[in-house]
Amino acid sequence: MKRNVKRMRIRLYESLIELLLIIGVGIPLIFGFVLDTWRTILTIAIVLVWLLYIVTHKPRKSASSRFLNFYLCGFTGIVICEIIKAATIYNYSDYEIFYALRQYSWLLLSIPLYYEMIKKNGLDRYLNIIANITVTSLIIRAFTWFCKNYLGFTVFYNLLYEYGNSWGRDGKQRLDATALIGVIIPILYYMFRKYRKRKYLGMLVFVFLYLIFVSQTRTLLLGAMACMIAMILFERRSSTKKLIIQLSFLAVIIIAINMGAVDFLIDKMNLSVNDGSIGYRQYEFAYFSSLIFPDKWKTGLGIITTLNTAGRRLVYGNLDTQMYLDDLGVFECFLQFGLFSLFLYGTLMSYIGYVIVKCNREKAYTYTLYLTGQFFYIALVSLPLNLFGIQRIFSVPIILAITCTIHNHLIEMEMGNNL
Repeated sequence: MKRNVKRMRIRLYESLIELLLIIGVGIPLIFGFVLDTWRTILTIAIVLVWLLYIVTHKPRKSASSRFLNFYLCGFTGIVICEIIKAATIYNYSDYEIFYALRQYSWLLLSIPLYYEMIKKNGLDRYLNIIANITVTSLIIRAFTWFCKNYLGFTVFYNLLYEYGNSWGRDGKQRLDATALIGVIIPILYYMFRKYRKRKYLGMLVFVFLYLIFVSQTRTLLLGAMACMIAMILFERRSSTKKLIIQLSFLAVIIIAINMGAVDFLIDKMNLSVNDGSIGYRQYEFAYFSSLIFPDKWKTGLGIITTLNTAGRRLVYGNLDTQMYLDDLGVFECFLQFGLFSLFLYGTLMSYIGYVIVKCNREKAYTYTLYLTGQFFYIALVSLPLNLFGIQRIFSVPIILAITCTIHNHLIEMEMGNNL
């Protein structure tokens, strides 16, 4: 009887987490309601699942769980400080405060996901779930894209125009690759190398085809390529020193690409290049930089929402065109949080690096494979696309939960070796 109840509880939590993942990658858009409505539903659902988990589970004390709690507490404290500041300066209403806080509450998902993952065989089971749900979303998006661009009719209107306006290139409509695109690439390669199942390789090929033809976002494609190269280099390592040199060289190259080195060289060689979007991003960067320098860079401008009149006036700039905070990349985080952004990014990346080193010491190379790919994807993509922006932040609790789970497994391995 107790065993059946336990199984039912496990299945209940698994189903709830699956539902949150389904909403997070935008699948319910095919049933109606706009993206903003589903984001509100996701926020309420995550908070409820988190509260349910806190009430029904006893917290475990380990280095991994302590880090998770430390990071979430620090993150929450920073967000509270910045929202109080913004609410005071811009005179936010209660609803505008809720609206501004929605995306940051999604990190609470890391708690139930972590405690489910550390159960027996939980990590790979949930990695498989995350991959299947995300690829399903990409298949639906690819079908929607094909119908619109090549058959001439629209299916799943709210999915096709999830951001409320047309997003195209060369006369073709594009669709975003979801927040979890950077999570499933290292997951799929990790699962393929571990289980040698061709389905994971097929899914990985499909993801790259999606990035090339449907999303057509250079940053995401470069991030995916860097992720794959980093993992392949790790697999073929001849020594730790050589691996560090190779990965450092890769890091320099991808950072240079994101800083516009390729566009600069093309321009100097007098080759034709459509730099309209690049020039506009430079214009945006110059405008937003003028808002925080020289006296507001320490704590930023606070959490900005365009739902508020004052916030909208800031984002619209000089009212001659609309600005997009997402175009600022990591600078969006600095703009709102100031030096606190060092905690948000620095602590997360340092922890992933720490767990990578620990994996190597324990010779848990399959875990290192995943974490190396994840680290380099974040390092590349976060420069032009803010990891904590509303379009990407849903990946953060997933990354946190996976990294902490791997750390927990390493601790268990150490304890086993010491017996």
